[in-house]
Amino acid sequence: MAGEDLRARLDAVAEVAAGLGAEAVDRDAEHKLPTDQIAALLHAGAGALRVPVEYGGAGASVADLAEVLIRIAAGDSNVAQVFRGHLGLTEILRLAPLGTARTTLLRAAAAGEFFGPAGAELSTPDLTALATALRREGDEYLLSGRKYYTTGSLYADWLNVLVVEEGEFVSALVPRRSAGVTILDDWDGFGQRLTASGTAVFDNVRVDPDYLLRHRNPLANDYMEAFYQFVLSATQAGIARAVADDLAELVRGRTRSYPLASTPDPSADPQVTQIVGEVWAKAYSARANVLQVARTLDGFLADPSAESVQRALLESAATQVANTELVGAATWQLFNAGSASAVQAGLGLDRHWRNARTVSSHNPAAYKAALIGDHSVNGTAPRAYLNSFNTAS
Repeated sequence: MAGEDLRARLDAVAEVAAGLGAEAVDRDAEHKLPTDQIAALLHAGAGALRVPVEYGGAGASVADLAEVLIRIAAGDSNVAQVFRGHLGLTEILRLAPLGTARTTLLRAAAAGEFFGPAGAELSTPDLTALATALRREGDEYLLSGRKYYTTGSLYADWLNVLVVEEGEFVSALVPRRSAGVTILDDWDGFGQRLTASGTAVFDNVRVDPDYLLRHRNPLANDYMEAFYQFVLSATQAGIARAVADDLAELVRGRTRSYPLASTPDPSADPQVTQIVGEVWAKAYSARANVLQVARTLDGFLADPSAESVQRALLESAATQVANTELVGAATWQLFNAGSASAVQAGLGLDRHWRNARTVSSHNPAAYKAALIGDHSVNGTAPRAYLNSFNTAS
């Protein structure tokens, strides 16, 4: 019965995901926020997939989630990335000790509520030097500061605000509509324009001490580093799938060829169909990479250990490096087979490259490749930045 319920939930989400591409071009061109699309996915249960069954969720595996994320990203990669903060906090709560915040928010996610992140800051050199701070006032805390890259927080019911207190990272969990919270849609990146990845301002926002999560579990921290990267890599794979589908449709509809072509029919031109096949193969490979990481993450959860989490960190890094190259090449090759007609602004095909480049820039692949190389050459164990900071302090 449990398996049937999970299958029904996955099918419901897949049905909504299948319709995401219908107006994606117009949304991107006109800056129409995908509020309705996100609401439809939440209603179908997308936000509850990884919530344990005992809290009202679907109890899906990370591998199940991977397939869903790729489908969503193929329809609209903005929407897939918007879910990253929600999915991340859900994982953090799954791994957290029993407590008020864990119970309340897992049940909230099962009921369709949405979580958004607020971690990085533009005014500080990196995540280890956060200016956003908590101040104790009686039985509560007051939260003040300014965040950026708050992907999806504009759509959220709860915010996961990262602060440093007494030398350790702490997540302050606050209702999105608390007094003193302001979310600005001021993300000005050339891609992923609808993710609301801009500014969040906190002006003496009250925080219940029961809603402070301290990141003291090294294995959980390492796992979360790999998981957050997995979501970005799944988004890359979805973009590659969208490119493959859009390119096949474009070539089927082409009526003009080029004087040097071997045939006047582009759909029968072996050079054109070769490019289509190469793009399809890149989409296939990107998806396979994500599914492998998902299985490894599931393996860690089944048997948490330093060895299994190290494997997850290395595989997630390798997938970031590989998928960045795969989706980058696919979005470029699209225009080799589409010819000049493919650059028409109304088609919106440029959004695939812009979105892929933007997603791939969040965690630069060069650092992930260096991490893998250092491990391969020197045996250096990969570590999450949360663990690196907590250990150093």
